[in-house]
Amino acid sequence: MSNQYSELITDFLENCGEAEKAFVNETEWWIVNGSVKVQVFLTSLDEDAELIVAANILHLDKDSPTLNKYILQLNGSFKLKGASFGIRNQQLILSFVRPVEGLDPEELEWMIACIAILADEYDDFLIHKFQME
Repeated sequence: MSNQYSELITDFLENCGEAEKAFVNETEWWIVNGSVKVQVFLTSLDEDAELIVAANILHLDKDSPTLNKYILQLNGSFKLKGASFGIRNQQLILSFVRPVEGLDPEELEWMIACIAILADEYDDFLIHKFQME
């Protein structure tokens, strides 16, 4: 079972040329852009679902108050274009979350491109700045 938003995402990714990508199921996809794997999720197939576009930035082996403060300050700035950092399964992630209502291919493309570009920019930067391996 899919819905119009699931079909929109599938169609969009199918038209992304030779990029490495995968359809996992009706609510999950991924695409690789450079060194970044961007994951696309629908929280459900209901009309009130949310779209999540996310990329893992780095693995967190230990707590770093300095890193935490830095990413919270970035979340409060305009540098992330509406994306935000979070933690999922010991991974620092960068993501967008929005209701699916009104989603169009241009906005989907913009969200995926922003996450890919910002994740690629911040992964090496944060590792270097905070001496993580």
